[in-house]
Amino acid sequence: MILQEKYDLVDELFDILEQLVAIYTSLKVSNGDKQRVLAAGDLADVQMIAQQEEELVALIAGLEKHRIALQGMIDPSHTSFKQLISLLEEPRKGRGVALAQELRPLVKEMSIMQEANSIVLHNFLKLENHKRNVLFKVSTVPEYGGNNSFGSHNSIFNKTV
Repeated sequence: MILQEKYDLVDELFDILEQLVAIYTSLKVSNGDKQRVLAAGDLADVQMIAQQEEELVALIAGLEKHRIALQGMIDPSHTSFKQLISLLEEPRKGRGVALAQELRPLVKEMSIMQEANSIVLHNFLKLENHKRNVLFKVSTVPEYGGNNSFGSHNSIFNKTV
């Protein structure tokens, strides 16, 4: 059971979790957009989406740091959120359970989407690299101006007038 004075910290913790749910939901949409952009091969849009994602990930890192600190302030002996929820009374317990049920699948889905995007991006870069190699393939023949088998001394360029 948690003392009444710590319930303000619990409410702040829940506010952070709600922000994390909103950010992960936004990242989910962004990842869907990134998949479509990667499929279309639009590198400029991929870079723009990646920049937006970097900003959101930095925000998540800050919120997670604050969340962990709050959990430690509420009850340092219960390090997991699930353990902390078990100490709460209704209606906070219900709110905590609901937030956990909403956040866990989002984080798991994001992990799966990131893995899929990583594979798609890797294949996209391989294709682009292949295209570049085909377009800019260095030819071994002819080598002008040097001693090679392609040019002979009987060439019109080698005749003296």
